[in-house]
Amino acid sequence: SSENGQRLWGRRHCRGIQYTMSGTIQRLGAVGICLALYALHVEHEAKRSSENGLKYQALCDISSIGASCTAVFTSEWGRLMSKLGIVPKDGLLDLPNAAYGAAYYLLVMLYPYVPLGRPLLLLGTLVSFATTATLAYALAFILGDVCVVCISTYFINTALLVLVLRGALAGGKKAKHA
Repeated sequence: SSENGQRLWGRRHCRGIQYTMSGTIQRLGAVGICLALYALHVEHEAKRSSENGLKYQALCDISSIGASCTAVFTSEWGRLMSKLGIVPKDGLLDLPNAAYGAAYYLLVMLYPYVPLGRPLLLLGTLVSFATTATLAYALAFILGDVCVVCISTYFINTALLVLVLRGALAGGKKAKHA
C-alpha cells in the first residue's frame, strides 16, 4: 500500500524508538566512510613504511586469525579499477578501492540533500554491490586472505542494497497506486 511505501522512507516506530529508513541508510554510510578512511590510512602507512624499509602492521592485521587487511589493501586487488583495465595503471583515476568507497559513502550520507539523490543512490548502491561481490570473491578464492575491514564493508554494502532496493520498490508501488 502507499502507506507502507511512505513508512519505508518516512518515519516508523519500533518499540517506542522512532527512526527513518533514510536515517538508517545515512548511519550505514557514516560507518562505511569511517572504514574507507581507515583503509586509506592503512594503505598510506604501509606504503610509507615500505619506502623506509619497514613493515607496517595495522590494527586490522590479526595474526591469531590469519587476517591481514594491509596485505589485501596493498595487493593489485586494492585498486580494482586498474586491475580490471577500466582505468590505466598509475593513471589519475587509479585510486584505491577505499577512495571510491569513501565517495560512495559520502553520497549515501548526503543523498537526501542532493538533486536526484535517490536515483543516484540506487545506481551507486548497485555498482557498489557488484564491486563488493567481485572483491569478496577475490578475497576468498584468489587472495585466500581474511580482511576484517573488507568483510565489514561487505556487510554494510549488503545492508545498504537491501534497504535501498526496499525503498525503491516501495516507491515504485506507491507510484503505481497513486
